[in-house]
Amino acid sequence: MTHTPHTDAAPSTLPATVRLDAHDRTGSALAPAPPHFSREDQAFFLDRLAQCGNVLAAARATGVSRSTAYRMRRACPRFARLWDAALLLARPQVEAVLADRAINGVEETIFYHGEAVATRRRYDARLLLAHLGRLDRLARDCAASDAAAEFDLELNELAEEEEITFVACASANAPEHATAGPEGEAENLP
Repeated sequence: MTHTPHTDAAPSTLPATVRLDAHDRTGSALAPAPPHFSREDQAFFLDRLAQCGNVLAAARATGVSRSTAYRMRRACPRFARLWDAALLLARPQVEAVLADRAINGVEETIFYHGEAVATRRRYDARLLLAHLGRLDRLARDCAASDAAAEFDLELNELAEEEEITFVACASANAPEHATAGPEGEAENLP
C-alpha cells in the first residue's frame, strides 16, 4: 500500500467556539475531523496499526495526529471495528516485544548531576502483560475476530467508501431530543 503522509501540525482554522484543543477540554462542540484524514489515509493508518500495534507510530506514518485517529474511531463504527481487528493482527509483534523485554530487559541510562554515569537493565513487563490481556479479551470479540479474518478486503472497501462529513455536535446543555423545526428552530420531541 503506497501512501503520501499528510500533516495536521498546521494551526487550526476553525473558530474558537468549534475548535477543541488540548488546553480546552470544556468546549461544548466536537471539532470536525481534519479533511485530510481521507478513507485512503484511514486504510493506510489501519494497515500500519496492524503491522506494529502502536497507535502513535501508525498515526505518524500516516501523517495525522493520534487524537485525529481516536476521534475517527469514536465517530465511525466501521473504523473502530477495523482498529480492533488491526490490534488483533498486531498481536504477534506485541508478543515479540513482551518476550524481548522479559528476556533482555530494557536498558536505562543513569544520570548523576546531569551526566550519564552508567546504564542498567530493568525487567518490568507488567504494562505489556496488561496490554496482552486486553488483546486476549479482544480476540474473544466475534466482530473484531471476523474483521481480522477479512482485514485486507475490508481495508480495500474502506478506502473506496464515501467520505464521512463531520459536523459540530450540539452543546451539552441542549435538550436531549431536540430537532430542527421547519423554521430552523429547535423543537422538543417526546
